[in-house]
Amino acid sequence: MSKNSRRKVYLTFPTAQVKEAIICDMYDQYKVRFNIRSASVNEQVGLMAVELEGPEDKITEAIAYFRSRGLKVEPIEMSVIEG
Repeated sequence: MSKNSRRKVYLTFPTAQVKEAIICDMYDQYKVRFNIRSASVNEQVGLMAVELEGPEDKITEAIAYFRSRGLKVEPIEMSVIEG
């Protein structure tokens, strides 16, 4: 059994996906735990900062699943200071 990893990502839900239970569907399919760190959702768009936890291969599959459902997925950088 592989060691669990954690990855923080921003998820952007377009209008058509705002009301869909995509994160719950991902958990049902891949069993990747999630922690919603922050969220802003309205009728037009949803923005979430999510921490994913599980085997690295399952996290990669979960991210591909989000993209296949029409979400934009971007990594949350650990450092915000740029030179």
